[in-house]
Amino acid sequence: MRAAGPTAIRLCSALTAACLLASAPPAGAQTYHSGQNLQPVFEGWEENPDGSFNMVFGYLNRNYEEHLNIPVGPDNHFEPGPADRGQPTYFYPRRQRVIFRVRVPADWGDKELVWTVTAHGKADRAVGWLVPEQIIDEQVIAMNRAGGGAPEMANAAPTIHIEEGLERTASVGEALALTAVIADDGIPEMRPARNSRPPGRRNARGLRLAWIHYRGPADVAFDPWTPPMEDHTPGWTPPELPPDGRVVTTVTFTEPGTYVLRGMADDGFLYSHADVTVTVTP
Repeated sequence: MRAAGPTAIRLCSALTAACLLASAPPAGAQTYHSGQNLQPVFEGWEENPDGSFNMVFGYLNRNYEEHLNIPVGPDNHFEPGPADRGQPTYFYPRRQRVIFRVRVPADWGDKELVWTVTAHGKADRAVGWLVPEQIIDEQVIAMNRAGGGAPEMANAAPTIHIEEGLERTASVGEALALTAVIADDGIPEMRPARNSRPPGRRNARGLRLAWIHYRGPADVAFDPWTPPMEDHTPGWTPPELPPDGRVVTTVTFTEPGTYVLRGMADDGFLYSHADVTVTVTP
């Protein structure tokens, strides 16, 4: 039996490479656990009764597992005006919609409001401006967050109240109790998250409480905790609430510093939030 010649070897190598390239997913379809950038997102703008406007922002953390902590400064800032406009500094994986609002005056005009975030050496921007095509309301927000249409009848956002107040102190390693009282109008009715065809993912419906780490120098641990996007997992159902809507969560800190923790009362379409600032000592 003769050994394969150089031409045959080259042909075989070329065919193998072609097969590998054909079987590889396109770059846009690949997912990464870590090492990727973060894309700020301008969700649209709202008009307030006093004539001012809200610029609404969210983000896409392209990592499927890595949480990013990017303090306000050169790598996380707004322009023009103050660099700190209340944006998060702790970023959960994947797409997080309608996270915060920046109020601008009635005479804002056609100026741009730019949010820039640099992660893993790549700077990305979201440009907000009052173009008519970008106006949004609660119906638009509900449809985008739910992934399956908004309720037919009027739906009011849930309410949330933090019993201990919005300024707290704690020590590293200490379990701090956070007591939230949440309520809703019963719209929409409770429903588990459903299976859905890509690209849409329908979330669960019904009132629930979630806590997220919004700002702070190090990781925190909530107990119990529902990770963001968990409510889009098929079969997931909001946990049963006490009749008075009073829910106690504990949080533990690993490093000293100033933290902002956000409690969210969410019905699957709309949410309200309360931010608790915690000063943590060693």
